[in-house]
Amino acid sequence: MNIERTMEFILQQQTKFEESFLRSNRRMDRMERDLAETQRVLKQTNRVVAKLASTGVSLRSNIRRHEKAIAKHEEMMSEMENKLNALIDIVDKSIRRNGGTKR
Repeated sequence: MNIERTMEFILQQQTKFEESFLRSNRRMDRMERDLAETQRVLKQTNRVVAKLASTGVSLRSNIRRHEKAIAKHEEMMSEMENKLNALIDIVDKSIRRNGGTKR
């Protein structure tokens, strides 16, 4: 009778072990799926970050080009303003020499 109880105990322990093992396998499967998903998301994130960095470099280059163009336009506008002022002075002096405007 003692042998029967021992065998029953061993079978119960074997059943508990198998159940525990199955639960562990299911947890491991979930963890592997989660890891695979995390790796997929990480790769996608890396691609997005690389694209953002590339876009940032391109934008920085465009900004520099625009800043140079603006500076050149400002210089041209200053030259035009100086020339216009010089022309205004010439016309003003010419009018004064000729006795002003006649109405």
